Amino acid sequence: MSATAESFLPLKPVHFHILLSLAARATHGYGVRQQVEERTAGRIVLAAGTLYETLQRLTRDGLVEETETPPEQEERASSRWRFYRATALAKQVLALEVARLESDIAAARAELPAIG
Repeated sequence: MSATAESFLPLKPVHFHILLSLAARATHGYGVRQQVEERTAGRIVLAAGTLYETLQRLTRDGLVEETETPPEQEERASSRWRFYRATALAKQVLALEVARLESDIAAARAELPAIG
């Protein structure tokens, strides 16, 4: 039995940001790390061990796959770099997670109008 997109919810923040970094284009691990740190204004800083363990877990779960070096990166890419991308399942999971977060935010705003 394969996992459904709903079975991955709620996503851990680290998983959410890694998948978000890989949703639009294939990226190498260090690029993911940089994007996450920038997107979160430094709130999430991924140590190499955490990043690569999480990428392995997400790959095992069918949310990430290793891919060839994108043509636009070939000149700059080191032969040691591994590139990853989000799978179709990961994109479904991200869409569901964004909807879940939006619903939570709407509920919070309704309950706490002062945070507006």
